[in-house]
Amino acid sequence: MHVKSILALLSSCCSLLVSAEQCVLQEKTVARSQVNIAERGTIRRDVVPAINGGKKCMVDLRVRVGLEWYTTFGEHTWPGDMPTDQACAVAVARAEDSVRDRVGRIQTTSEKTLICNDRPELSLLRNTKTGLVGDAGQFRMHPNYPNRFYHNGAQCRWFLEPEFTGRDIRAFQGVVCEVQGGKWVVVDKF
Repeated sequence: MHVKSILALLSSCCSLLVSAEQCVLQEKTVARSQVNIAERGTIRRDVVPAINGGKKCMVDLRVRVGLEWYTTFGEHTWPGDMPTDQACAVAVARAEDSVRDRVGRIQTTSEKTLICNDRPELSLLRNTKTGLVGDAGQFRMHPNYPNRFYHNGAQCRWFLEPEFTGRDIRAFQGVVCEVQGGKWVVVDKF
């Protein structure tokens, strides 16, 4: 009895795997720089006229990351419509970002997700025959003829269907036209 229940469980798992016709592997990789500025030295700032008529704040400072000190430089140009302290704060932030970029340890995180879909109305149709009805996304668009056209008042488009015949793969092409309810019908395939 125990063996029968295991076999039943295996057969149901296998049928689930067989019915999952479309699977997509999504991968997301994120790189983050892990740098904490522990201490800042004296900030030297100079505000000078900018070439375009505004102002430019140039700062240089030393910052400590871990046990090491680094000299860095940053600048910010603005039209002169904000207080100097705010503009120079932007220049300091840019200088600190420069240090983070130079000495940062990069931490990379990767996440992979397998998404399977066993809904037949979303999968590509295969071995189509004239008269077969399906959704627009179930027919592979023809790469050479991607534009839609009208035939006898119906909106139509070309499709391409690779098919395995004997020992070779053959590319069939055809025409599908839109019918009621947003469905498409195969009107010709050759």
